[in-house]
Amino acid sequence: MICQLVGVTKSYPMGDLLVQALRGVNVSVGAGEFTVFAGPSGSGKSTALNLLGCLDRPTSGEVFLDGQNVATLSDDALGAVRARRIGFIFQSFNLIPVLTASENVDLALRLAGVEGSRAERVEKALTEVGLKDYLHRRPSQLSGGQQQRVAIARALVKSPAIVIADEPTANLDSTNGEAILDLMRQMNEEKGVTFLFSTHDPMVMARAKRVVRLKDGEVVADEVRAPS
Repeated sequence: MICQLVGVTKSYPMGDLLVQALRGVNVSVGAGEFTVFAGPSGSGKSTALNLLGCLDRPTSGEVFLDGQNVATLSDDALGAVRARRIGFIFQSFNLIPVLTASENVDLALRLAGVEGSRAERVEKALTEVGLKDYLHRRPSQLSGGQQQRVAIARALVKSPAIVIADEPTANLDSTNGEAILDLMRQMNEEKGVTFLFSTHDPMVMARAKRVVRLKDGEVVADEVRAPS
């Protein structure tokens, strides 16, 4: 297994109340999966993804990445894990506006501590997502679909163990959304990249190989199926 949630709970204080975002969740994800965490707002899907992405800590339970219990790591150690072993794709793209496409992708390598020549890796990553001719354009000079392709290249350039995609089609029209999903499926099938999504988009769920459904902080279904 690449990552696991074992008996995980997560609660948040909200005024005088304690909100239970996750309630004893157990999920294991294997290498090469293309898995969606689905559910309505407040179901716990984003919380689960944040824990698997080492962006948060559980209230109780264990979180494993490549066999390591990351729930016990220091903040600095968690930051190193995120930088080197996890790729992130966000619905708002989160590109740095003053940097070009190649500079945004190169930044991921710098944060991962990659030294020496990185230009070839950056160009290859952007070429693989169809942006060979857009290396020197800034985000404001790119369409939404192109910006998301830069974000995918940035996530993949460091060869992470897992890619976390939080509502990656939310800010795209249906045509661009389908193209981005097809691209990620291609990366998954050809390179064996493990993708984990949070979404309530039926289009994303239709392309998933596995759908983990959450409701009120609990897993209510875990379905492995052939995507349409």
